[in-house]
Amino acid sequence: MKLMTLGGLATHLINLLNWQMAIFLYPEFNLSTVPLRREPLETREDVLEEFDANVVKLKKLLAECDENMLGEEWTLRNGDHIILRQPRAIALRTFGFSHMIHHRAQLGVYLRLLDIPLPGLYGPTADEEGK
Repeated sequence: MKLMTLGGLATHLINLLNWQMAIFLYPEFNLSTVPLRREPLETREDVLEEFDANVVKLKKLLAECDENMLGEEWTLRNGDHIILRQPRAIALRTFGFSHMIHHRAQLGVYLRLLDIPLPGLYGPTADEEGK
């Protein structure tokens, strides 16, 4: 399969929040200890409920961290294979935020194909301006 389903993609975005929280909570994240794919959530309400709850948790972790913590080394591994080892701040930016931005853009394509208006991310969209 080349593309995730819409539900799979939405659920993956929730998982990315879990991974971002792991950057703060643990010195490393081992991909071999988590399922490769989580079963997609089935309803819009379930997706929004879990996503919103995770955003609250992540915001709290961000508010509680300091520059020293962000400078600490963090490791992403798959079993014995180290994928990356870098300061938490860089891991959060790349493995967390940039990864999420990439998949959020994919979600935007799905919504466009379903003729669902997109909200503005970096300013108003053509949908909001009535174009």
